[in-house]
Amino acid sequence: MHRMDKPEFLAARDLDSRAAGHRRHSNIRSTGNKDLDARLDAVAKEVCGKHDPLVVRRLLAGVLDAASSEIEEHDVEMMTRTVEEMLAADRMFLPYRNVRKITCFGSARIKEDDPAYQQARHFARLAARQGYMIITGGGPGIMQACNEGATEHLSFGLNITLPYEQHANHVVADSERMMNFYYFYTRKLNFLKQTDALVAFPGGFGTMDEIYESITLMQTGKSTLFPVILLDPPGETFWSRWVHFISKELLAAGLISPEDMSLLYVSKSPEDALSAIELFYRRFHSYYFTGEKICIRLMQMLGEETMEWIRQNYTDLMPAGDLEQVASDAVDPESLLASLPRLRFTLRGGAYARLRELIGTINDD
Repeated sequence: MHRMDKPEFLAARDLDSRAAGHRRHSNIRSTGNKDLDARLDAVAKEVCGKHDPLVVRRLLAGVLDAASSEIEEHDVEMMTRTVEEMLAADRMFLPYRNVRKITCFGSARIKEDDPAYQQARHFARLAARQGYMIITGGGPGIMQACNEGATEHLSFGLNITLPYEQHANHVVADSERMMNFYYFYTRKLNFLKQTDALVAFPGGFGTMDEIYESITLMQTGKSTLFPVILLDPPGETFWSRWVHFISKELLAAGLISPEDMSLLYVSKSPEDALSAIELFYRRFHSYYFTGEKICIRLMQMLGEETMEWIRQNYTDLMPAGDLEQVASDAVDPESLLASLPRLRFTLRGGAYARLRELIGTINDD
């Protein structure tokens, strides 16, 4: 198996902050009280550290706005707990920001003697050997299998507080990389926000929900593209039949586009699944937007033959015909990545599945 060259630095893994047309909320929000506004300005500048004082100021004003509003007490508590959970998760992941990670989904009900359990453990073991860290829901079943394969040292557990079924597995129960979430939505956000790839094993409603949401976010440009691998157990067609349903019922009816199918990849073995992830990052690194233009960071320059192929076969993706390859970008929003070569062009709005196909072409240079 090819071992990819791990980049020294990775791009920010978050949802929507690099999306086309995104504008930062940097406007000054007033509380309606000039004296209070002045105090907030002073506090924001005092405590902001490396952060933009305007962003901190907006957060503080939002807190006071909620506190003085007529909304229900439960709603204020929900907002508070949401911010607390997001902050705790970000702090937990921060030391590992520049390590590639794979989120693994699957049923909590699958037992240790099930072939899918053994396969999940084998996949995570292979991924850990290649330098990846594994993120799971921290519970039993497939989650435990993946944490066992990666070992506690390379595992994260994002558990959910439930009155039944879900308890932290023995691998991550006492780990500093295990966190209990109260809300499903903050937990799901961190599964995607922190990962570089997603691998799904057989599962129920929760697994289906997580896969559908992941591909919806990528299809609409709300999430950075990453590989989504559906790993069928030995001799079974769990995901093959699911993709057949999508093709027959959604694609055939025109409810999705043909290129949307490129967002999913069905695999039959752990080795193939890991190879598909490694291939995705073979030459592609990450991307960001400057206005209407997308900048695709590369691990190395593309040959002119590949550039010409892209110009001829992706005219629908770049209707302005302004594709160029540059050696670096001094105004890269991630200064540590400014020296990487990149492709730059005006992206057709909403063409994210087609962009996924372009990434495949880049990696096949």
